[in-house]
Amino acid sequence: MLTLSENSLDWTLQHVLRYGDTDVFPIPFEYEAIHQDWDNIKRHLCSQNVLQWTVRPHRILLSPKAKYGFRVIMQIDPLDFLLFATTIKEIAEDIEARRIPINDNRVFSYRVLLDSNGQLFDPNIGYRDFLSKCQQTLDSNSEITYVAITDIADFYPRIYLHRLENALQSATERTSHIKTIMHLLAGWNGTESFGIPIGNAPSRILAEITIADVDEALLANGINFIRFNDDYRIFAKSYAEGYRHIAFLAEILFRNHGLSLQPQKTDVLPTETFKSRYLLTVLDREVNSLHERFEQLAVELGLDSWYEPIEYQDLNEEQKEAIDALNLVEIFRDEIKQRGEPELSLIRFVLRRLGQLGDSSILNDVFENLDILHPVFPDIIEYIRNLRHLNQEQKQSIGNKVLDLLDDSILSELTYHRMWPSICSLIPENGTMNQDFSNYTLLNPIQRLGES
Repeated sequence: MLTLSENSLDWTLQHVLRYGDTDVFPIPFEYEAIHQDWDNIKRHLCSQNVLQWTVRPHRILLSPKAKYGFRVIMQIDPLDFLLFATTIKEIAEDIEARRIPINDNRVFSYRVLLDSNGQLFDPNIGYRDFLSKCQQTLDSNSEITYVAITDIADFYPRIYLHRLENALQSATERTSHIKTIMHLLAGWNGTESFGIPIGNAPSRILAEITIADVDEALLANGINFIRFNDDYRIFAKSYAEGYRHIAFLAEILFRNHGLSLQPQKTDVLPTETFKSRYLLTVLDREVNSLHERFEQLAVELGLDSWYEPIEYQDLNEEQKEAIDALNLVEIFRDEIKQRGEPELSLIRFVLRRLGQLGDSSILNDVFENLDILHPVFPDIIEYIRNLRHLNQEQKQSIGNKVLDLLDDSILSELTYHRMWPSICSLIPENGTMNQDFSNYTLLNPIQRLGES
C-alpha cells in the first residue's frame, strides 16, 4: 500500500499552478477548480492507495515541430497527473543522487532542485550552459580536433518500462513508489511495454535516470562527452576516435535500452565546422543579448516573474529608453522577412516580451504570416491574451479573426491548434469567463474538438 503525503500533494499543486502540467498543452481549467476545493480533493487523494489507482482517459495529439515536422504529445487527466507528479517528487532527490554529479559538468539537463513553491529543476542549469561547456572544452584543449554529435531517436516513446523500472530500483529503496509509477505507466500504455508521457516535468526525471547508466559507461571508457537530454557531444582527437565513440554509444544504447541514434542528426565534424554550425551564431548571440538585457531590466524593475506585465507609461525615461533600445518590433519584422524558416526561439522571445508590454504593434504582421508562424501558435495566443490595452471592439475583431483561421486555414488542420484559442476565454486570476475577445464564441473550438 502507498499513500501520498499532504505536503507532497501541496507541492504538486503549486508546481502545476506555477509551471503548468505540460509545456505543450494549455493548462486545463480543471486545475483552477481543484485549487478552489483543494482541501477536500487533497483529503480524498491522501486516502487513496495509489497502487490501486485506475487512470482516466488521456489526450494524445500531434503538435507542430518546425514548419513541416510533428511530434506526438500527451496530456494526462489532472487527478492522474497530481498523483504521478507527487509520487515522482517524493523520490526525485534519490534519483538526482544516482546521476552523474552536477559538479562534473557532464549532464546539463533537468537537474533536480526542489523548493517549497513547486520548483522541480534548477533554473540555473540548462541548455545555454551545455553550449557554454562545449565552447570551454574546445578552447581549453587544442588536441581536440573533432566533435561527434548525435541524439537519441524517439527517446521518450521508446523507453522500455522494464529498463526504467531497473533504473529506478538502482536509485531508490522506496519500492512502493516504483511500483506506483510502473502501475500508472502501464495504465496509460495499455498493452505496450514502452513509452512514457511526453511534455511534462516528472517524465523528464524518469528519462534521465533511464540513461544514467549510459553516461556512466561513457565515463568508464574514458570518453569525453557532455549531454543535454537526448543530445550528445563527444570530443575527439581524430575522426576515427570520434567515429569509434559514436559506435560505442550506439551499442550501449541498443544493448541496454533498445534505443538507437538518429542517423540524420549524427555526424563527426572538424571543430571549426562544429563551432560554426552548433555553437553561437550571430543570431544566437543576438537572442542571448536580448535575454540578458531584458533580465537586467526585470531586476531593475523588481519583477517577481519574467512574465509579469510591464506598464510602459509607468516607466521612467531611462527605463523606456532601455525598452526601446531592444528594437523588438523591428527584430520581429526583419526575422519574418528572411528567406526560409524564421528562428522560432527569437520569434517566441519577441512575442512574450511584447505581450508583457501589452504592445500590439506586430498584431497585423502575425496574422499575415501565419503560414510560417504556425509552429509558435500557442505563443501567439498568449500574446493576444496579453494585449490588455485594446478596446472592446478591437478584441472582438481579433477573436473573430482567430475563429475564421480555425475554420479555414493551415491552423484548422491540427486539433492541437484548435485547442489554444479557448484559453482567451479565461481570466487566469480567478478562472471566470471573459467575453472580451469573443463574447463566448471562442468556446466553439472546444465543441469542435469534442466532435473530432
